[in-house]
Amino acid sequence: MTNGRNQERLIVLFLLGLILLNYPLLHLFGAGSVWLGIPVLYLYLFIGWLLVIVFLALLMETRRSGERESLRRERRGG
Repeated sequence: MTNGRNQERLIVLFLLGLILLNYPLLHLFGAGSVWLGIPVLYLYLFIGWLLVIVFLALLMETRRSGERESLRRERRGG
């Protein structure tokens, strides 16, 4: 059951990344404005990509810990 739930979360994360890095949102931040000497478009791209990577790492870590827990249960019960 958790495997199916993790697959759904991965699909949602992929779609979120696709939406974040797609043209309409990129166009909003690509107006040429600068914040602290860095173009806002670059900040948006790096922060968006960083968030996708962090969420993926968290999802994979919880998946790995869930697999470890199920392995422990199997060893105890079997």
